[in-house]
Amino acid sequence: MKAFVVNRGAPFPLATMIITLVWMIGSGFAVHLFGQKVSYAYPETIRLVALVDDAASTVSQRGEKAFTDFMRDGTKWRYGERYTFAIDLDGNILAHEDTSLVGKNMIDLKDPNGKPIIQWFIRKGLGFTQSGWTHYLWVKPGDTVPSWKTTYVKLAKAPSGKIYVVGSGLYDMRMEKAFAIDAVNDATYLIRVEGTQAFDKLRDPTSEFVFKDTYIFVLDTSYNLLVNQPFRELEGKNLYDIQDTTGKYFFREFVQVAEEDGSGWVFYKWPKPDQIKPANKCSFVKKIVSKGNTYVVGTGIYQD
Repeated sequence: MKAFVVNRGAPFPLATMIITLVWMIGSGFAVHLFGQKVSYAYPETIRLVALVDDAASTVSQRGEKAFTDFMRDGTKWRYGERYTFAIDLDGNILAHEDTSLVGKNMIDLKDPNGKPIIQWFIRKGLGFTQSGWTHYLWVKPGDTVPSWKTTYVKLAKAPSGKIYVVGSGLYDMRMEKAFAIDAVNDATYLIRVEGTQAFDKLRDPTSEFVFKDTYIFVLDTSYNLLVNQPFRELEGKNLYDIQDTTGKYFFREFVQVAEEDGSGWVFYKWPKPDQIKPANKCSFVKKIVSKGNTYVVGTGIYQD
């Protein structure tokens, strides 16, 4: 497959390399190599992914004419609080529920926490699987107070040869295991490229790695905790003997699963950020070797 190269400039220093790899190896192979295939647990997630897949297919067939279809109210593209949007790789809005945004460049748009939403959409589209999940605060149509929104985006190529990112999202979505896998894959890629310099980005509450009650943690294979954004007091400590309320040495299990299987799930009890009472939690962990050092990277989903 012929490589497609885009010069994105400062906001996307790795984009040229990433999109070249994407178009060279193809998305199916990329999913097998860089991600884990998972099944979605909730019907609303399945419907949302199917809608975005359909939107990308429509762009590939109808090209830019699809953008007008996406903005028609009462269609599958725009129904209730759910709508389909399209942007180009420069951050120009081409289709959106808020028609006042159409035609504007929103590359620097941020949510109330300072998260650069449009830049994330483009990064996900230019990633190895040409798709991905983003979580941020946004105001529902008709509301004034922001709510957590989860958006799925996918890269789409029009007959004109132009590349776009299409997506749709839902407010207050239930957490899927796929969201944890997506976040860990992004974090491990960042660590592989930047080494320990990536740790500050993983801790940054304005980053894509911190959302709702979800965050990235990193430990070495000697059980020393290196990154844990909401529990910073634990960083630098050895957690080999830490147990949950059932007596499980879950940090030992993190390392064991990562070392033996490369990646996997661990179930245990752990407090939510800003809470004391332990809650049921499952974490996805993955082993990574970066600049000669071995790390275990993970994130968890609370099941309560």
